[in-house]
Amino acid sequence: MLIGIVYKIVLLFPLIKSFILGRRYSFSTQNNLFIYLLVTSVNEWVSFVRNLINSNIKVGLQYNLYFIFCIFFFSFFFFKLFAGIMKKILILVTIFSLGYILAFTNYLSEDFDKKIGIIITLFYIVISLLWFYHKISFFDKYKINNDPIFWISTALLMWSCFFLFRVTPMFYFAKEDNEFLQFLRVGQNIINIGMYIMFYVALMKYEKKLKL
Repeated sequence: MLIGIVYKIVLLFPLIKSFILGRRYSFSTQNNLFIYLLVTSVNEWVSFVRNLINSNIKVGLQYNLYFIFCIFFFSFFFFKLFAGIMKKILILVTIFSLGYILAFTNYLSEDFDKKIGIIITLFYIVISLLWFYHKISFFDKYKINNDPIFWISTALLMWSCFFLFRVTPMFYFAKEDNEFLQFLRVGQNIINIGMYIMFYVALMKYEKKLKL
């Protein structure tokens, strides 16, 4: 419980930072990252409050739709960064991901569909690796860790690798080893904290670029 609260508090820092930068320089200068952070924060806090009121309320539909939003958002986010064949690959990956969800998952169910969880992790892994390939292919004189997208791509890649490990056996452990499932939830919250610390660093890099 405590680590989950810490995560949700940490999530507010990049949200506030993104809002301040957006008001100062315009939200497009950070590729509208504020929209993602706002939706994520609302989603997490609504889930947290609903759980406090009634822990038996199912939030599967909420997260099914949230992950679909994430695919849409990061498709547009990276589309602006890619060129040529990379854009075409991104479009194909997006169409496949959304098409699979619409055709083969119960995305309108009250229960979380783990297939959507697997799709979002694979989507994040592919687009992150595409960005790294794109960055290496169009090498410039600037250090890669000075690029805000480096931190965002790394965060998505890190989150995906752990979430894939968590979501694949989650229903098995819910029945067979609830203690280990709780351990995975704690681990996921720690990964979430690391992820949004990286998002905050990315926003600092955006700010530094805008001040130049």
